[in-house]
Amino acid sequence: MLTKSKAQVALSKVACSLLALAMIAGPSFADETATLSIKNIPNVNVRMYGFIENDYINDSTQGLNEEADNPTIAKPTVYAGDHHQTIMSIRNSRLGFDVTMPKTENGLETEGIFEMDFLGNQSDNNSPGATVATSETYRDFYNNPTVRIRHAYANITDGQWNAKIGQTWSLLGWQPYYFPSEADVQPNVGQLYRRFAQIRGMNTQQMVAGDWTLETAVDAARPPEIQSGETEEQFGIRLASTKYKAPSGLGSSTPMVGASLGLSGALIPIRTPEGDANGTAVAVDLLVPIIPSSDGKSSSNTLGLTAEYSNGRGYGGLELAGASGGIGTAAADAASTVNNLDSGMAGLSHSNLDLIHLQTYRSNLTYMWPGSHWANSAGYAATEVLNMGDYTPAATQILKYQYFYGNVMYLPLTWLRFALEWAQYKDTYNTSVGTYAYDNRIQFTTYLTF
Repeated sequence: MLTKSKAQVALSKVACSLLALAMIAGPSFADETATLSIKNIPNVNVRMYGFIENDYINDSTQGLNEEADNPTIAKPTVYAGDHHQTIMSIRNSRLGFDVTMPKTENGLETEGIFEMDFLGNQSDNNSPGATVATSETYRDFYNNPTVRIRHAYANITDGQWNAKIGQTWSLLGWQPYYFPSEADVQPNVGQLYRRFAQIRGMNTQQMVAGDWTLETAVDAARPPEIQSGETEEQFGIRLASTKYKAPSGLGSSTPMVGASLGLSGALIPIRTPEGDANGTAVAVDLLVPIIPSSDGKSSSNTLGLTAEYSNGRGYGGLELAGASGGIGTAAADAASTVNNLDSGMAGLSHSNLDLIHLQTYRSNLTYMWPGSHWANSAGYAATEVLNMGDYTPAATQILKYQYFYGNVMYLPLTWLRFALEWAQYKDTYNTSVGTYAYDNRIQFTTYLTF
């Protein structure tokens, strides 16, 4: 006759206890509401959101990260320009919290947004291997990324008036309404894409038949240089439809944006030995639902066009990541009272500080197939330096950045999606020999959203 060991008996008791507990507790479902209490503030709603992203990237050249920005592509005459690289990264994954406070008797609505990702830097350099003494290891750069704040602001609404106080999207380009639909970690070439601390006021008016709104906004953003007493000023006006909509910025989510035209601008004060120099920038953004949503909510069988144009001086380092044109700021900093300007804002021209004059243009087409499980997107973008002739010629200077891409996206579930993308980056250098440098990128990305 077989007998049970003491270990088997103990294991059986544990199993029975767990089964009984499960029967008492009843079934559990993933969509059950979770309640979070906050001391002294009743009826607060807290929503956690985000996504887990994994990027598999193969570049035909070496030196880029997941976020290409306006990239400096290695020429084919050097080792990095003749050899490819593979990147696997989860650094663009995100986690955010949306805290909605109870509405007051007077109708005042208050919301707090706190969102982070893992694209922060651990060392003096933002890429591994740049300088032996200060760079972090390849392992730590991709396996142990640093948490970075994306958004942290209070959103206060009273009827047609709204205020945003804290760090959020720049008003220049009416971000993020006109972002392109792509798998690449944004920002990319020719894309206005920045977040910073600001105080913004906005008014929204209903137009004819309630199908259109007119938004006007102004803000004061963080100073463009360290130890400055002047804030950057931004303004914008936007006409948008609440009826005719199409997807914009398809990636980890499917935001629906109405047909719209947005105008915006920025005044950027910078100290120089000759006094105060003002950088300026303007942007025009457009969204056209060529095949609009049937009900303003469903993305099935929709085709949308987004386009953006910007032009200005001194806004590259603030709004256009990496768009320096190869013009360094070290000499400009040393020769003036400017303190630590971001690259892409200014350079030294004939012993004087000269703001870099840029223009950008880009367009994107996004089609969601019937059923909203498949999508295609394609686009083109460019950033040009218009006053390169004002600076001393150098082989490292880039006259024009260009970017072509096309992708296919598969959305089998609301919370799960896959994207496969081909993109080509092209730099036009300010030289007669070795003028062009190319990088061809193949990227496969998965998103699990929540």
